[in-house]
Amino acid sequence: MNKVPIQIMDLTTLKAVVCELSQYIVPSRFENAQQIDSYTIQLGFRTLEKLTWIEISWLAESPRIVQIPPPKRYGEKSTLAKQLKHLLVNLALVKIEQNGFERIVRFKFSSRPGKEIEKELVVELMGRYSNILLLDRSSKVVTLGKQIKETHSRLRPIGTGDNYKSPPALTGLAPNLSESFHSWKENICLVPSTFKNCLKDTYQGISPALTLQIASNHYHEAINIINQSVNSIELKTWEAIYKRWRKWLVDIESNNYSINFDGPTDFMVWGEVKSPVENTQICLSLGRYYSNKIIERKIISIREKLKHDLQKSKDDELRKLEAQRLLIKNISEYITLQNKANNILTLKSPTKKQVLEAQNLFKEAKRKKRSRESILNRVEFHRKKISEIEYCELFLDSFMYEVNGDNKNKLDSIIELKDEVEEYICIKKNSSKFKSNRKKEQASTIKEIQSPSGLKIQIGSNNRQNELISLRKGKKGDLWFHAQETPGSHVVLKSSNGLFDDKDIELAADLASFFSRARGNKLTPIIMVPIENLQRISGSLPGTVSHRGGKVLWGKAERVAKYFHQK
Repeated sequence: MNKVPIQIMDLTTLKAVVCELSQYIVPSRFENAQQIDSYTIQLGFRTLEKLTWIEISWLAESPRIVQIPPPKRYGEKSTLAKQLKHLLVNLALVKIEQNGFERIVRFKFSSRPGKEIEKELVVELMGRYSNILLLDRSSKVVTLGKQIKETHSRLRPIGTGDNYKSPPALTGLAPNLSESFHSWKENICLVPSTFKNCLKDTYQGISPALTLQIASNHYHEAINIINQSVNSIELKTWEAIYKRWRKWLVDIESNNYSINFDGPTDFMVWGEVKSPVENTQICLSLGRYYSNKIIERKIISIREKLKHDLQKSKDDELRKLEAQRLLIKNISEYITLQNKANNILTLKSPTKKQVLEAQNLFKEAKRKKRSRESILNRVEFHRKKISEIEYCELFLDSFMYEVNGDNKNKLDSIIELKDEVEEYICIKKNSSKFKSNRKKEQASTIKEIQSPSGLKIQIGSNNRQNELISLRKGKKGDLWFHAQETPGSHVVLKSSNGLFDDKDIELAADLASFFSRARGNKLTPIIMVPIENLQRISGSLPGTVSHRGGKVLWGKAERVAKYFHQK
């Protein structure tokens, strides 16, 4: 599966962010720092009105500077965070600077506005060369996000204690608002190639996203234009592109920025806004955008890894199961051996040799019978493991059907599922880069739907959630639903909280059908049981239960299509 595409923070977006942050957090007092992972730092700045947090990342796939809502406390003890807190304590952020078409931002700190600059935090957003560096008064590197050794870059190795050197100068022409249409077109067409290559090679500050935005306001039209040879583009199209080019330059020079999510790319920070939203902060909107995209990428990464691990484990269990079945066939002759021995002993006058032969046959039959019982136990064990794997596969498949819901909750749920798989299915050391910091008895936010009567219907997204809603949080009077004889999520109608009717029962049964292996069937038999009649099966996965009694209903998965959508 392809990775989730993330729009890189290009020069235009960076200028918009610098412009907005300069209004919101300059001047301000540095207050806190925390590093949430190896390539992302979060900084808190105190203004007269409030504490504002920004996030700086030098991750190659999405280097960025954005504003974020107040984060949870995490990563304050990392070396970089402690160094920044120590070195920037009691200093004020007095200026944020970005020059020309460079993707380099300097956060300048002094004891107070108007005083000499004491520290500079330099953020370089340049793809895989992105970095963050703290400089002292003499421009020496005090600390940085990542050391660049000579083996990584002969051109510009840099580490703690080195004098800071700026990246190599940009190539190409600097875009100029005073340049005429004919000069601009002539420069782009100097070396014939596709429009996207010519524009990028001719001018500074051009990104793939900006190329699309300048080509057209409509994605498919923009794609068609940028892939055309510059010699085949009509004059009318050139004039339209030049008009948008000038609009881009005017907006940059006048700092006229606004966030727009309706253009040819995921977002635009210049041009006409189709659906203006009052008081929309660009930095916060970008913070939400990157947060969602990165979480989506993590979810897909975990899902693909889990899918591979589960399939590998399932294939292994199926292979072992087949091997045991072959062994059963090979030793099923113990009854024949017993009959043969009995036939010998029923002879009128068996010889001593025949008696010894019968005794040996009885011993061999007894050995094979014991082996058969042992093998049958192993067969049952492998069948149980396959059933547990199929349950986990079902939960994993369910992530494909959800269109609504908070991405953070989805990430928490799939991390919980990953932990379960590693603990019970694919036993591994706890060394994954996506570690769950929550305790086992805690679970992520449970998926809930409101019934027609206003009651809650809870749906388990993994084995621990199944156990939580059915055994730990279930109350007398609640009703439990599950697809019969097939893997499925537990569904609980919280009927202990109020009166319910047939519509509530129907919806709960339909949900149990939808979140089961029988999702594709027109009708699915669903067992409905009072929750007090459930009992946990010890030695099995969390949420594995047996039940007393119950009533069989028929669920229709297609009736809950309005709640969920297959991606």
